[in-house]
Amino acid sequence: MSPLQAMERSYAALKTILREGRLAPGHRLEAVRLADEIGVSMTPVRDALNRLVGEQLVEASAGDGFHVPRYSEAELRNLYEWHAALVTLAIRTARTLPDPDDLAVVLATRSHAEAAAMGFELLANTTANRELRTAILNAGDRLHAFRRLEHIALPLPAAEIAAAITPGPDQRAAIRRYHVARMRAAPKLLEARTNRK
Repeated sequence: MSPLQAMERSYAALKTILREGRLAPGHRLEAVRLADEIGVSMTPVRDALNRLVGEQLVEASAGDGFHVPRYSEAELRNLYEWHAALVTLAIRTARTLPDPDDLAVVLATRSHAEAAAMGFELLANTTANRELRTAILNAGDRLHAFRRLEHIALPLPAAEIAAAITPGPDQRAAIRRYHVARMRAAPKLLEARTNRK
């Protein structure tokens, strides 16, 4: 395996673990242990961890190493607010509408966390602005572990994502409602994320 392949393999494996919320907030990410689990040397794991720090999926501090980020209520609310602003900007600058067949696939997805990820990616892809698309996907990756727990804190997460991603005159308001509901549920989402084993 080439060094680039080892780094990409490490990056993909670590990103999946983080997005799925398999590790508790604050969990120390030890490069040696992760390298053994992934089946690569420590160098590509360190490179992947540094890349994930740049994407804010991992936190790093001098002398304390790498950790799964811990969010305060205010930080989680800010992240939802940021995501809402990005998605709203994407639909305002959209050059196309999402393909109806692609929307149907998203709406038929059983996991509302995956439906949200796929749906907001569809909306991101309607804008020609590459920076905006990247920012939406990054914010979505950072929110994904919380999306997987929304059924605990929110009554109708699937209906809210359907309204938010479906084009129409009420779409911007639906996007706002979707995000405001999650901002209000931030304490419950953080508690569920902290208590998840």
